[in-house]
Amino acid sequence: MYLFNPVRTATCSVLAVGLFAWLASALPASAHEPLEAQSGTLYLKSSPDADAYEALRVATTMQAQITGNVARVHVTQKFSNTGSDWVEGLYVFPLSADAAVDELYMSVGERTIRGEIQEKAKAQATYAKARSEGKQASIVDQERPNMFTTAVANIAPNSTVSIEITYLETIPYRDARYTLRLPLAITPRYTPGAALDPAAPLAAANAAWVNATNGTSATPERVTAARQYVDITVELAPGFPVRSVASQHHAVDVKDDALGKEIHLSGNQIAADHDFELVWAPAVAGDVETAAFAEKVGDDTFALLVLTPPNDADEATQAREVTFIIDTSGSMHGPSIEQASAALQMGIDRLKQGDLFNIIRFASDYTSLFAMPQPVGDSSRLLARQFISSLHAGGGTEMRAPLERAMSTPPNAGFLQQIVFITDGSVGNEAELVALINRQIGKTRLFTVGIGAAPNSNFLEQAAAAGRGSYTFIAERDQVGSRMQDLFHKLERPALIDLKLLWPDHLAADVAATLPGDIYAGDPLVILARLPASPGSLTLSGRMRGQDWVHQVQIMQVGEQSGLSKLWARERIADMSRQLQFGGDREQLRASILDLALKHHLVSEFTSLVAVDDVVVRPPGSLGYVEQAPTSAPIGSYWATTGFAKTATPAGLLLVCGLLCIACGTFLYWARCRREMAL
Repeated sequence: MYLFNPVRTATCSVLAVGLFAWLASALPASAHEPLEAQSGTLYLKSSPDADAYEALRVATTMQAQITGNVARVHVTQKFSNTGSDWVEGLYVFPLSADAAVDELYMSVGERTIRGEIQEKAKAQATYAKARSEGKQASIVDQERPNMFTTAVANIAPNSTVSIEITYLETIPYRDARYTLRLPLAITPRYTPGAALDPAAPLAAANAAWVNATNGTSATPERVTAARQYVDITVELAPGFPVRSVASQHHAVDVKDDALGKEIHLSGNQIAADHDFELVWAPAVAGDVETAAFAEKVGDDTFALLVLTPPNDADEATQAREVTFIIDTSGSMHGPSIEQASAALQMGIDRLKQGDLFNIIRFASDYTSLFAMPQPVGDSSRLLARQFISSLHAGGGTEMRAPLERAMSTPPNAGFLQQIVFITDGSVGNEAELVALINRQIGKTRLFTVGIGAAPNSNFLEQAAAAGRGSYTFIAERDQVGSRMQDLFHKLERPALIDLKLLWPDHLAADVAATLPGDIYAGDPLVILARLPASPGSLTLSGRMRGQDWVHQVQIMQVGEQSGLSKLWARERIADMSRQLQFGGDREQLRASILDLALKHHLVSEFTSLVAVDDVVVRPPGSLGYVEQAPTSAPIGSYWATTGFAKTATPAGLLLVCGLLCIACGTFLYWARCRREMAL
């Protein structure tokens, strides 16, 4: 006769639930979600029970025209709807944080519509109205200074809509080379303490689990293993003979033309999983590289000055106290943690007898090698090497605590305090962290080292600026030696200090951003100013190698189409945005940013570009679907190999629940066996 056994029943139930959760974690997304996209493709469903079909593709073409120190970049995104339903396409993509995005063109068939700049809320209302009326429309929003969103409404079945976005940026001379960097991939951001969505508790709980284990959380981008493809052409007219032109991470074809060089990506279907970096060097480099240009727009003159001090500054004699902070969060998985560890080890090797140092590693928590910075010696170097060899990537990206720890270390008299911060910068609370550094840095200098195929350069540059230091970018392991060499030139001493700028005839210059007091060896100084008249020259003064230094620069007049006025406005907007981060008057700064962005036709945090075709194309009553194209994950990253960024599918949560249930079931079974043996 079978007797009911509550322990046996509970054991079986728990094991069954665990097995179900384990299996569910391995299943595809629910039928209400699009299937996982491949090769930059979205798969849509006309109804929850229908089979998925390939619908929306986004192909990207980038063309950069470089004249002197200014680049005009055209980004064309071709949204192709190969399905039988109307689609609204969304795409989140990276751009340079310094990009002055000023034009939007939407091409539908033979028609091309130029976008208008509007206050963001008004632009979104304009777009929504056109969408509901069945008109084709597009909008470009700034999510972050280096992250933008394109939305295209009412893409007809079996049709294509092309969106062209253009922007301007300056190309400074840094570390004896000019560099054009075109961001192509996005590393998902980790947002500490992000609020969970009460409307979707399972997805929210899963997002929290991903946050804790993989170092990311839900942000506007949909990063997956599916890759977008890109085609890039660069027309280089530097205005001087070049010694070399090279692409750092992509194979390119280089041809001579009448004005300079034409560079094109080699091959077809190039994955957009690694930022494009083109570098060129002048045939003859002077002691101090300078260039100055002026553009007349109406009654105003806009001037651009680019200055780079020599990269051979004298070595410092003052002893240094260096705290290395290294990111070991989940987003550093793969090549990034290897590059970061190699950079850290080289940093330790470059220290000298008499210096002090410490290492802080962080992910969801942080630990330090020493309680306080210790003298450089054989034993401390050995401990450092063992500490570095034990590092591995995993967990969240809690940056605040280690930064506070490093900045609050009591100074040692006679030592120059420096922090070297090695990370991919993949956090969502950039503004909070930059404001923290600005408040607490004191006399310490903060130097950031960006690691990986697609680091958050905007945050790392802003953090270094707030910390009165410099930013170094290391994309691949074979760059560690040369890039860390560049960094140590900067660590050893500023190349130009007590910098002052004198305009002729006592012109009242409206400089876009505050002038830095010091410039490090190899780092560029970029000055954008608005003036009431056109100056013929300007004078810079300061101290270099312990001596007074004066440099006069002749200013070259350029045409109105050079874009210097827009570059000045973009830099001024960036400066006011920093003031917002640091607690400035929000209403006043918002009004100033809005006025400037509207006047100069620029996308900003308060303005968007919107284009609407007046022709109604979608028939009344026809259904449409909204889908977001995936953004490429950086090569070698966790997301590039797994695509586990779909927070709407609680696979991670189910997996953990399954493991816990199986463990509980095993414990109950063990307890039952012991009880029966005792009887």
